[in-house]
Amino acid sequence: MEVIKPLIPVSDYRLLYEKNDISNELADYLLSISYTDYLSGQSDELAIELENIDGRRYGEWYPGQGDELTFELGWLGEERRQIGVFEIVDINFQFSPGTVTITAQAVGIKNSVRTKAAHAYENMTLDKVAKQIADRQGLTLVGAIEPIALDRLTQQESDIEFLKKLADEYDYAFKIDGNKLVFHAISELSLLDSVVTFKLTDISGGQIRDQIKQVPKAVEVKSHDPATKKTVIYDVKNEGMTAKDSSVSKSTTSPDTIKTSSRSSSPEVATAKAQAELAKANRERTTGNIDLMGNPSYLSGNTITLEAGGELNGDYLIQASQHTLDRSGGWNTRLDICRIREADIVSVKAEKSGQSKTGGAKSGSKKKVVIYDVQNGRMGQK
Repeated sequence: MEVIKPLIPVSDYRLLYEKNDISNELADYLLSISYTDYLSGQSDELAIELENIDGRRYGEWYPGQGDELTFELGWLGEERRQIGVFEIVDINFQFSPGTVTITAQAVGIKNSVRTKAAHAYENMTLDKVAKQIADRQGLTLVGAIEPIALDRLTQQESDIEFLKKLADEYDYAFKIDGNKLVFHAISELSLLDSVVTFKLTDISGGQIRDQIKQVPKAVEVKSHDPATKKTVIYDVKNEGMTAKDSSVSKSTTSPDTIKTSSRSSSPEVATAKAQAELAKANRERTTGNIDLMGNPSYLSGNTITLEAGGELNGDYLIQASQHTLDRSGGWNTRLDICRIREADIVSVKAEKSGQSKTGGAKSGSKKKVVIYDVQNGRMGQK
């Protein structure tokens, strides 16, 4: 029988406990379900808040540590999306009124991944290093990885800590999701088409912070040349890399240039690290968190487009999303976002408001940080 969609959207979920559907059993006790999805560095989380006035959660319905939960989410009348499989890690009881919150994390984080171990990687590429670790942990490697040639890497920490460090150095998203090791270039995610277009009037709350400053144009990195046994300093820009005299770097500074203290084993590695720094600096210019009506497409790694937001228009990368369902059927989502592409209207307005055609501020103009509060589609400057 066809399900008729309600006039007012109602959330629809399905929760499996050890592969048994318990959605109907929980319906009378459910206060809220909250799912948090991270782009990198953290495991996804599921939190279920239940009434416990009758005390049955202490005994017959006491969940087991490590038991498995499967969560599906969508709107009533539409196909649900399987969000993930989770393992119960924490049970928190509150008294007067009696409630219990069950917290679960995405499966896949085994003790072996967290165990410190020493490994050496000789003359391997970045993708081969990630593949070796995935194979060692019995995981399937997923993601677009550049074959950056690495001379020698030494690992003294756990696999998960080592991969986090590599992801940060080369600007990759990393997390373990079930039987998958996700290691994906954020630059590749930024090229994907937007999944949703929204307007300021769709935003019920949150803020967006725009650091009105000149975006760094270059990163200064150092590389050791084994042939000459000297350290070479490079300026790495979006369009390429140039070597320069080390004495120039010591005597001059520029707000347009990010200087790094780490050294690289080759110009290729130096370039990759520098481009990662430039990309992160660009993403940090316009960031925020916003509240919207729920949508299954609001997941980390996806791109969304803001329209009718004036100078805030553009494409934003979702860095984290928290989906919260309440017992009334409401579904709200809070997104952590950063802008990866400005809309054309931004550059036009910037020129009119005192910036040069090249995008930099006119000489003598002051740079500042502007924070916008967004409430029910209205934006006010703080």
